[in-house]
Amino acid sequence: MKIAVSHERALDAAPELISALIADFDRVWPQDIAPTPRPLGPGVYDTGLMRWEEFDRPGAIRAFRVTRPAGLNGEHWFELVVSGGMPVLRHTVDATASEAFAAIWRARIARLHDQILEALLDRVQQALAQEEPSGR
Repeated sequence: MKIAVSHERALDAAPELISALIADFDRVWPQDIAPTPRPLGPGVYDTGLMRWEEFDRPGAIRAFRVTRPAGLNGEHWFELVVSGGMPVLRHTVDATASEAFAAIWRARIARLHDQILEALLDRVQQALAQEEPSGR
């Protein structure tokens, strides 16, 4: 099964501030929904069900390959694009799931993933409002 999911939010803030927040999951991760990804070593994170390996992806401000579970192959990344003169923070998942993992994705993970990403975008927006109350 192909998994292609994208979440985005227009943010009236300097791109450097947005990038700094995405670099610091401890500040913006919605811990009330799911634990913050835990570092296992340089660029490797444990999320409980998944393991991510950070890598450089052209155009991304932060990108990860999914290295666990075996039934899921893919990447997800954060990028900043400009739309209507305003920075837009976008998170994209591009993955392929085995038949067994596809059932798990549909039943347990897809909705949780959406909740986490929307809450993360909310937290980024709130942090920017505190740091830069008058916009850009």
